[in-house]
Amino acid sequence: MRPVLESPVYEICKHYFVQEIDHMKASVVSLLIALSIVPIAHAQEGYPMDGTWRGEWGEANGEKTMVVIVLGWNGAELEGTINPGRNALSVENAVLDPDSWRLQLEATGKDGKKIVVNGILDNIGAYNRNVVGTWEVDGVEYPFRMARE
Repeated sequence: MRPVLESPVYEICKHYFVQEIDHMKASVVSLLIALSIVPIAHAQEGYPMDGTWRGEWGEANGEKTMVVIVLGWNGAELEGTINPGRNALSVENAVLDPDSWRLQLEATGKDGKKIVVNGILDNIGAYNRNVVGTWEVDGVEYPFRMARE
């Protein structure tokens, strides 16, 4: 990390304030500007479930069904779409418990069968975090996993 006196922010402050402010005040101003950027950069991550998720569900040693789930936080609740496109399913109910990082999604298939996804959000600090759990169709559970792209 460069010392404050060598930073570009310091040079800008020094250029604009050199007539009226000494180097110490320019250093303080540049430090305050630099520190104000840190929370903004950190806040860019957003809601932990936002984004496009790719995964698969199916019997442990059998055929798997690929799935794409797009989730977003609208400021009040989690919304989503399963397999966006011509055969898209709307997520009817979505809940993320921040204490346990347990996720539950509910939808109804085109055939009228109820779909319930239950999983635990893992690797939360990484961009490519994942969810591991079960994909239930009409009362039958299958292993499920997905990762955020």
